[in-house]
Amino acid sequence: MLKKYHYLEAFFSVLVVGMGQILKGEGKKGLGLLLLFYFTLPALVYASLFINGFLFIYILGLVIITGILLWGYSIVDALIKNEQ
Repeated sequence: MLKKYHYLEAFFSVLVVGMGQILKGEGKKGLGLLLLFYFTLPALVYASLFINGFLFIYILGLVIITGILLWGYSIVDALIKNEQ
């Protein structure tokens, strides 16, 4: 199994989460990452404000950690593509 590196797609994933997957031809995966990062995570933080102020701190920390991991996954996934 050969590995091919896509540096341009990884660069675009640094700028916009999921854009590298879209440019690589994996549109559904890229759109899912994009929607999760830019809409679902902020909506979760916003909804936690209405539930409880104390819960907001925990949700915010969880969202920040999840966002960083998701961003890193997007960059690495856009960089490496396994060729068969």
